[in-house]
Order: sequence, then structure tokens, then C-alpha cells
Amino acid sequence: MPANIRIRCKYIDCQFLDGLFCGKTDEIELDQKKGCLAYLPVQEKTPEEDLVEDDELAEEEEEWMELEDEEDVEDAQDQTRIEDYEE
Repeated sequence: MPANIRIRCKYIDCQFLDGLFCGKTDEIELDQKKGCLAYLPVQEKTPEEDLVEDDELAEEEEEWMELEDEEDVEDAQDQTRIEDYEE
């Protein structure tokens, strides 16, 4: 049974990074000049992937406004009860 090898990774954005150590120790190759040959940077989302469609945004906005309206009605009812109680 091979020994469990842990290699400390020097790349902070490698997709194989597991804590401070390489998560692919059995598959990497190291070169003295080039470093880790298995290094793959984490792929960041492109701005297009982060965009939300206007329709989706409008639906969410509508839901939030309805919730706020319900909360306003509840607050007004609570205030009325407090005023009635004080009288």
C-alpha cells in the first residue's frame, strides 16, 4: 500500500487545492522551472453568466414588494391594536 503523500500547494487559485495541500497528489507532475504541470486555475464566471434576465428580476422584485406590503399592513394592524389598548 503506497504512503499517503501530501504536497503543499503554492497556488492559491488551483481547482485541485484542498486546504493548503494538493488534492491530486497521485496525478501531478512537478517541474523545477515551470512548477506544477497539473495546475488549473479555478474558472471564474464570466459577467454574462452572472446576469439575471429582466423577467426574473421583475418577478423577484414583485414578490418582495408584496411581502413588504403585507408587513406594512400587519404593522398598521398592530399599531391600531396598541392604540385601542391604550385608550
